[in-house]
Order: sequence, then C-alpha cells, then structure tokens
Amino acid sequence: MITRLGLLACLLASTSIAYANPEPPTTYDARVAAMGGLAIPTIDNAAAIYHNPAQLDQIEKFSITAVLTSILVNLQAPFAGAGSEQESGIIYAPFMFVGGAARIHERVTVGLGVYLATGFGGGYSDVRCLSYQERFGGGDCEQSDYAGRLDPPVDQSVTLFIAELAVPVQVSLLPNLSLGVALRLPWGRQRVVATQDFPNGNPDRSGTFVTAEQAVDGFGIPGVLAGLTYRPIPALTLAFSYRSQVHVDMTGTTEVPLVPSRPLVFETTTRWYVPHMVRVGAAYRLWHNRLLIGGEFKVQMHARANREQFFDLDSPIANTVARFDWKNVYLGTLAMELYATPYLPVRIGATFGRSASVGETLTPFSPPPGLQYGVYGGLGYEFGGYDLDFAFGWGGGPAYHKTQAGALCADIDSEARTDPRGRLASGGCAGTYDVDSWFLSLSLSYDI
Repeated sequence: MITRLGLLACLLASTSIAYANPEPPTTYDARVAAMGGLAIPTIDNAAAIYHNPAQLDQIEKFSITAVLTSILVNLQAPFAGAGSEQESGIIYAPFMFVGGAARIHERVTVGLGVYLATGFGGGYSDVRCLSYQERFGGGDCEQSDYAGRLDPPVDQSVTLFIAELAVPVQVSLLPNLSLGVALRLPWGRQRVVATQDFPNGNPDRSGTFVTAEQAVDGFGIPGVLAGLTYRPIPALTLAFSYRSQVHVDMTGTTEVPLVPSRPLVFETTTRWYVPHMVRVGAAYRLWHNRLLIGGEFKVQMHARANREQFFDLDSPIANTVARFDWKNVYLGTLAMELYATPYLPVRIGATFGRSASVGETLTPFSPPPGLQYGVYGGLGYEFGGYDLDFAFGWGGGPAYHKTQAGALCADIDSEARTDPRGRLASGGCAGTYDVDSWFLSLSLSYDI
C-alpha cells in the first residue's frame, strides 16, 4: 500500500490543476459585456446585484433579468517542453445570471440573484506527450520511441466553478447618494481528469501512465458586496464597490485505477478562494442623454488569495500542493453608448490589464503572463418594459515564450518538488503559451 500511495503522490503532483484569473472581464448583462465590463456607474436592472447593489436605486418598482454569457477559449501550451505545443480547440464556458429586485419603500430596494462568480472549463483532446523533455534528456515527441509518448493519445480536462446566491438591500441615503450591500453565499465544484506518468525504476527513466479522476464540491463562508453611488450632477455618476474575499471548502474523492479491478479511492478536501475586489467607475451623459461615455478600474487581489491550492487526501503520503503565486489583476475599461434611435442603443468598449499568471507556475491551463486586452461591441432594443441586449467581443494578448524550464518542471523526487505537506505540482515548463477568447452575451430584462 505504501508503494501505491507513493505512486499516487507522483501522479497527482504532476497534474496540471492551476488556472489564472478565472473571472472574465465581461459578464452580466449583455449591455455590460458590450461596453467591456463598464457596470458599477451604469447598470440599471437586477444585474446590479452582481456589480454594485447601490445601483438598484435605478429600479422604479420591479426588475427581473436573465443573462447568458458564452465564453469560447482556445489555449495553446506545451505538454512535453518547447516544440510540443498544441491547441485545446474551442472550449465553451457558460456564465449565467438570474435575478430580480423590487422597491419596497421609496428609499429601499431588495432583491435576490443567482450567478456564476468564477468559472473555468478547459481540456485538451488527443494529447500524445505528457512528460517534459528534461526528464528524458530531450527528444522529439513525434518519434515513436520517445519515452514520454502515449499511444493511443489521451484527453486532459479541468473544470472549476463557484456559484453564488446573493441577497441585496439598497438604501437611498440622499436623493443623489445610494448605498447597497449584498450578502453572498458561495458554492463550488471542481473536477479534474488527468493522465500522468510516474517513475517505475526503468533505466531510461520512462514511466507508467495512469489516469486520475478527482471530483470535489461544497459550500463556502458568506461574504459581502458593498457599493456606493453618488451623482453630484444629473449627468455624472460616480461609483465604488467592494467585494470581500470568501473561500469554499470542497470535499469529494480522488480515484486512481492503479489496479483496474480494484481502483484506489481517497477522500479528498481542498479550498478555493474568491479574492477581494475593488472597483471604481464614472459615467457621463451628454447630448440630451443620447450619449454615454465612461470608464472603470478594478483590482482583483489574487496575490493574497491565490498563492496555492492544497489537496488533502486521507493519506498524507498522497497530499498535493499546486503553487500559483499569482499577481494582483489590474483591469481598466473605457466604453461608450449611443442611442442611434430612442429605442436602439449601440455600444462599444475596450479593456486592458494584466494576467494573474507567473512564468514559474504556468500550466497548460493558464493564460500567459503579461498584458491582456479586449475589444467589445453590441446592440440593444427597448420595447414596452423589456430590454433585449446582445454583445460580442474578443480578448487575448501576446504569446508568452518561456525559453527555460522553471524549478517546478523537474522530476517528482527533486528537492524543488518537495514540500512538508505533500508533493508540489509540476509547472513552469518551457514552451509557448497563448490564449484567445471570444465572448457572446444575450440578456433580457423586464422592468416596471
């Protein structure tokens, strides 16, 4: 049993289980997505529950909003060192929001909303090489005798999402000053299907390939979202929002079929953090309210929250630590909305910021470090009490070329991969990392 647990530790510590900034810049609603994420000074329906509950003062009597934002991502990364890069193909990740809010007093509005706060879905099909070249002294994965080559190829996938139930209360302190606070109740799920190799003592340092499946889920501690909106003059709106950090404790199992007829199953626990976030924004209306221009700046404090993820199995020998060492994300947005007709608004927006990733902990599921930017656009149509909105956009940045393998891209038994709590996951291998993202959003809101 000790030998099998040691093999399991090697397998899990080789698994790529990191993600960088799994919160997309544009989500709810489609008007927000079309303007590159500009929201806290402009949102005027129930989606304010997610962005800035102080903006619920824009609801006259009642509002209900439903949003589907589809994110299509194509990743490129190496699985066996430089030269072994492959693309993931289009990965589809849906982000959904459903919420409603009602005015119960001339100064007070309450609501209820459910949405995905964090989400990641990634996978690679037909991965042929899984072992970095450094382990086998170099070599070409296309060669049939390469020790790290798989035949037949395998699939690798990672899925993570954090959903939240939010209950907001908005109070108008003054005619031009609104305060809102929402209680957030998170729940999360994470699933990993990964094939990796572990040493088996062969002189050529080749290994045996085994697939592990891990599924965990659970509830987290409550958090808050607080917002403030101030309108010094009717045409100008200034807004601020703060989201507290929460963590979600997830439990489940890790299954490894080292012996096909009797797979090893281990109780597993882990914790994921949704970081503190601060947003400030401004919007100005002119040309008889037909033109809106605005900007927003946000900081997601990943450096404090997402240093690592620890996987505690019911045998200490098999524990795994995935190091992230992420940086804080700083993201800016500029946007414009023009009413071409009284019922047809046209919107554009742009974002610019930096990824949370760092080169030393990169995995095939991580966006590359450095600058990330995006361009967005969309249309709306207002009829009766309904607002129907559509948005599209693209986001990405320069490819990241890592010329030398980092310390974590090493044998499982190396000093760089050891930790008192368990084995360190592999990361930071040489190669080219790139990402392209496409956004499609559709929302419908009914207001009375």
